[in-house]
Amino acid sequence: MSIPKQKIFKPKFYSWFIVTFNLLFLAFILNGCIGSVSQLPGYEKTKANWTVMVFLNGDNDLDNHAIADLNSMERVGSSDKVNIIVQHDSLQGPAIRYLIEKDNDPLKINSKVLQHLGEINMGDANNLVDFIRFCGQNYPADKYALILWNHGSGFKGKNISFDQTSYNDSITIPELGQALLSAKSILNTSINLLGMDACLMAMVEVAYEVRKSSNLMVASQESVPGDGWDYTTFLESLITNPAMEEIQLAQIIADSFIDQFPSQNVNISVTDLNQLEELTANIGLLSKAILLDNKTSPQIYINIGDSSQYFSDYDFIDLGDFAQLLAANSEVRSSEVKSSALMINNLLSQVVLYNRTHGFDVEYSHGLSLYFPYKSYNPQYELLVFNRDTSWNQVIQKLFALRKK
Repeated sequence: MSIPKQKIFKPKFYSWFIVTFNLLFLAFILNGCIGSVSQLPGYEKTKANWTVMVFLNGDNDLDNHAIADLNSMERVGSSDKVNIIVQHDSLQGPAIRYLIEKDNDPLKINSKVLQHLGEINMGDANNLVDFIRFCGQNYPADKYALILWNHGSGFKGKNISFDQTSYNDSITIPELGQALLSAKSILNTSINLLGMDACLMAMVEVAYEVRKSSNLMVASQESVPGDGWDYTTFLESLITNPAMEEIQLAQIIADSFIDQFPSQNVNISVTDLNQLEELTANIGLLSKAILLDNKTSPQIYINIGDSSQYFSDYDFIDLGDFAQLLAANSEVRSSEVKSSALMINNLLSQVVLYNRTHGFDVEYSHGLSLYFPYKSYNPQYELLVFNRDTSWNQVIQKLFALRKK
């Protein structure tokens, strides 16, 4: 005798539960076990024309300016051809990564949050490398711009990216050089445009440190006002014409920066880092010529350096003005010194592709500064690659020793 089958009772939510569970399990397989959709075979992210990476360190007394510049970027926002990615660390809170989206609220940041990072040290070069890696993996592009936003002091003191809540740490110039070499390896290409929205960074020594990882450097020899660059103007131009080359973008950055400060002494330059080797080699030749010159009083060289265009840090003089004064001074008796100075001046005009100045105090700026200590010698200079590859450190130590007598 067969036993009749019993009817199995199934609540209405049972089928819904099974379907939901299967969907969640599938999502887990795709996104958890594999990692992300981007790791599936055959998947390829669509490349934008540009990814603009802004390392925005407001973890200091510039915090209000950092937020204002974020809002300036939001007036434009990203597009399918231009990614604007910002890592912002605030004095008031943790670091956040944003995809900048168009927004007209000037008081609040409304862009898409990509990652909450917690409190991190923006003065640690490893965090800069990690940011660049994140951008390269998630927002690949044909061209990359990296903008370092913060205090700057050339190779001295705070260097760049000073973080007040991380024991006043900052990224030194040698650390920056190594970080950007790592970035080049990660991106599998040089950074097309390296921008420094920070004071006093347009130095030949700084440029030389980053020459192997970037094509162009946009920076100022003089102090930069707190409002910094005009992000709205140059990002609007890039969104309108995403096919533009890095030199076009660099010139727009420079022009909009100068135009923003009609009543202040400001300057900004665009340096071709790929042409820097020959210029630096000739600075090395000039250094040796000065060291071997036994016909000219060393005091003449001190006087020429002190008469050269200088900036808010008196130890930084304009390389072009210094070279011109050397070549023109009748009290310089060495023909080797004069010929090297003339060559430096000629090469500088090729290396500095674009130079804008405004104001009497920066009238004789040619785009790149050179260390010429006036008050004290800074031993950090000895850590620079520029010091290793030239004899300039021997010159300034010799001349500075005479100052103290």
